[in-house]
Amino acid sequence: MNKFTRHWLTLPLLVLPISAAAKIDTTPVVGGVFNASEVLKNQIVSGLTYSTRFARDMTLFTIGGMTLDAFILTLPLDSATKKRVITQLSNPDYAIPLGYFLYQYYERYTGVSDEDEFKRYVLSVYDKQAVIPFQHSLFQLQEGEQTPPHQADHKDQGHQPGIELNQEFYAAMVTIYDALVEIGDWQQQNTLPDRYQYLSHSPQDQALIKKIQPIVVGVLKQLSQGMEAGEMKHALQGIIADNDESQMDKVNNRAEAITITLIDFVRLNVLKAYRQFVYQDERQQKVANWLDEHFQTQPQAVIDFLRARQHRRLAVQITVDGLQQGLVEGLVTPNSRFIGQIYQRYQQRQQLTPSTNYQTPEHQPSMRFAQILAQQPYRDPYYLPFFKRLYAEHRPSIADVGISSTPTISVRNLPIIKTGAKVSGQGGTGIPNFHFVDRKQDRAYYFYGNDALQLDRLMNEHGAKTMFDRLNYLNTMNCNAQYDWNAHVSFDSLVNLGAGESLRDFGEKRCVKELNRRARVETRLTEMRAALIRQIEGYQQLPFWAIVTRYTQQWKIEDNLERYAALEHQGMPDYLLVYNPWPDHFAHFVGPFSDEIIMPSGELNRLDFWIRQLESAYHSAGVYGQTLWGMAGDHGLAPVYYTLNPEKVVFEPLQDTLDYPLVVKKISSDEGEGPKLTNALNYPSNKEVDVVVASTAGGNFMLDFFNAKAGWQAQPNYQELVNWQPRHSQGKGVDIIDYTVNQLKDTLDYLVVRDGECGAKQCRIRLVATRNGQRVDEWIERQGDRYFYQTYSTEASLLGIETLNPYRQVPTLSQRSEWRALRQHCLHPDEVKDSNTWCNAAEWREVSRLSLRPDAIAQLAALYEEPRAGTVNLFPRQGIGYNTKVPGRHAGESYLEKDAFLGFWGAQVGRGADPLLIEENGSLAPTLYEYLTGNPVQVGQDGWGYPSLINRLDIKTH
Repeated sequence: MNKFTRHWLTLPLLVLPISAAAKIDTTPVVGGVFNASEVLKNQIVSGLTYSTRFARDMTLFTIGGMTLDAFILTLPLDSATKKRVITQLSNPDYAIPLGYFLYQYYERYTGVSDEDEFKRYVLSVYDKQAVIPFQHSLFQLQEGEQTPPHQADHKDQGHQPGIELNQEFYAAMVTIYDALVEIGDWQQQNTLPDRYQYLSHSPQDQALIKKIQPIVVGVLKQLSQGMEAGEMKHALQGIIADNDESQMDKVNNRAEAITITLIDFVRLNVLKAYRQFVYQDERQQKVANWLDEHFQTQPQAVIDFLRARQHRRLAVQITVDGLQQGLVEGLVTPNSRFIGQIYQRYQQRQQLTPSTNYQTPEHQPSMRFAQILAQQPYRDPYYLPFFKRLYAEHRPSIADVGISSTPTISVRNLPIIKTGAKVSGQGGTGIPNFHFVDRKQDRAYYFYGNDALQLDRLMNEHGAKTMFDRLNYLNTMNCNAQYDWNAHVSFDSLVNLGAGESLRDFGEKRCVKELNRRARVETRLTEMRAALIRQIEGYQQLPFWAIVTRYTQQWKIEDNLERYAALEHQGMPDYLLVYNPWPDHFAHFVGPFSDEIIMPSGELNRLDFWIRQLESAYHSAGVYGQTLWGMAGDHGLAPVYYTLNPEKVVFEPLQDTLDYPLVVKKISSDEGEGPKLTNALNYPSNKEVDVVVASTAGGNFMLDFFNAKAGWQAQPNYQELVNWQPRHSQGKGVDIIDYTVNQLKDTLDYLVVRDGECGAKQCRIRLVATRNGQRVDEWIERQGDRYFYQTYSTEASLLGIETLNPYRQVPTLSQRSEWRALRQHCLHPDEVKDSNTWCNAAEWREVSRLSLRPDAIAQLAALYEEPRAGTVNLFPRQGIGYNTKVPGRHAGESYLEKDAFLGFWGAQVGRGADPLLIEENGSLAPTLYEYLTGNPVQVGQDGWGYPSLINRLDIKTH
């Protein structure tokens, strides 16, 4: 039916009273206000089919201004592959997914200069001579300029060669795609699947791997030929050598491992890109249909929809790896104790020297700027201007102490921040550490390497919901974060990490470029919505007998509604997720308080610059006043002055005392070393191993033992470990707990081990360490939301909850008095055996707020909620790093590592917020979700693991 015929069929509606023609009672209303989000959710997006037959028009996009076939012809493909690809482009099932895949990478990752924009900014606001002292290993002036002498011989460990999105990259992707022409079962189906199906042991997948492996090896050979001699080229040559047909060890066949990873990477990204384009095309048509149909029958509903979208709420969620609240506040707050303490402890670092078995990191951090800040106030309008404004205008809505969950490791805490899910249970992330052993699967995971591709799969298996899953009916965008399967526009996290090391600002520039483009569209949409509202209101006022005028206006409005629908999804995202990895990434290599991090040319000022660019896009779009901004760090960082390898210090001398072999397996790299490859389908078994060891980030060391009476899959507890019996021990037990503590006595802060059954509601753990030459044992027991901390020491406890935090401002006498009283109450409950008299999590959190171990009791008690969280967890003392080669660490339990930034701001946030004193970084996502949707968040329901803080903020509703 054409539009003209439909108009005549709807003529009878025009002569009816408005109340008769419209069914206003079916229009979604919340609190008397038209809810456009409910329309999008329940009347538009709910009907999307993700049909593979929906978007078939190859002219919908171009790649680099060229048609797909013209672009293919420019690539350095071998003649046979190029001919085969070109001849298949007439088949939409082949060409459209390929086109969308290449479009995603080419259009989103090209078209911007390779220039370091932050460096250009610094040189624009400072005199060039003033910048010379700001140079360091991550910020150098052009070649030939003066370089600080202390940096001349420094090897920049943090700046490694990254991937390049050049013609060779696209040629490799096309080659692999062409070999995967039967890209998946969804090619033969009418709708796209909800999830990607990873490779399996099926005969079809095994044949596919065998077919693709020679192609992958050929691509690697071509890549290695153009590389300079070094570690990277040596690694590639080793992978190529593994392709030898005589190589029978499938477990260690790195060529097969990387082939499996590349197949999954390409197929997953092809499908994800195709889903995004199909979604946008189908959604656009659905919006157009809804507007057209309701304009015919309920024009007021269209007005209300447009007005609601005009004044909609938006949210920006920023996650910054390694952003510590105390450090940022110390840098922007005059007379702060933080920097003074940092520099004083740096000067006293020799007091932390272990007695034996230690080494020192190769790189010694430059602390020139910290020394300046510790000695005098630093007043510079171009130094951290965003953070200065944030603390001046929104200090109550920044958590005084932000809590990173234990262990304070990125791969655990990043999904917590991004989703608001806890680790354990259905709906949790299922990711307890940067490494773990899945005993049911007999599979060890280590996520610095190709296992990173398994993170999304693991999250999905546990039912964790991302913000993109929850808000899929809105307009969403992801800048460089993981867990973005249902995002509508994505900038890939792995691409950003791979390219961003060598091409500074790589991901940031591309994200801001897209936002600025959308800001221009948003201003146009704002004008279109206002004009349409006026036009429809005028149309409603026309008398029914002015038929010609009504039809003229009707056709005009319908055309404008169609134009609006075509642009509606291209405006500013309702929800934006931004991930910035660099403050953590480089702090490991140069030290957390070094010049590279805190100088005006350092990573924090670079972060400040890019946040201002994000804000600028929202200002120019005219939606800043409707936007709630939230930001969290996944952890802080602490300096490392001395390093130790526990597997050598513990297990090598132990082996010398035993008359049987001890099988120790390490599944991780030391911090500062390269990634590892794991064969995703032929991974090694751990059943012949006595203990698996792993470490990450220098602050946490995990040991998995395998001698539980309940079987290999069960985690042994303390009572079994004091009589640990390795496989070949023939009944001769070892007290591995006491031995480990003695061997690590002056470097171990404490170890944590299960002292009974542990689950989501109850657990008993034991803390063991050495103090003043004597072994100290303490216990934390949890029953529901009540906790008992048992210590027999008359002096300082292992957790130091009686010691005031020297990095924070001195509390008042009243605060100290309240703190002591609450601490006394929690340490000495009325009835030790009655858990109802124990302190709850909130009370223990308040006890720990002023100490050096924020939320230590509840965090350690929750460590073993997830069974795969290791058997024994070792945490090193201040200034010590376990299995690391670099001067920055996290994953430990010190204040510097636990104190993660958590804060909210924007024009919507007033200054009357209830001050956030100590909060978990997992509250970021639920707070933004509740602001966007108005739906209350209940911890423990619908996958939420952390509370929303929206009621603590002074949110303006008008």
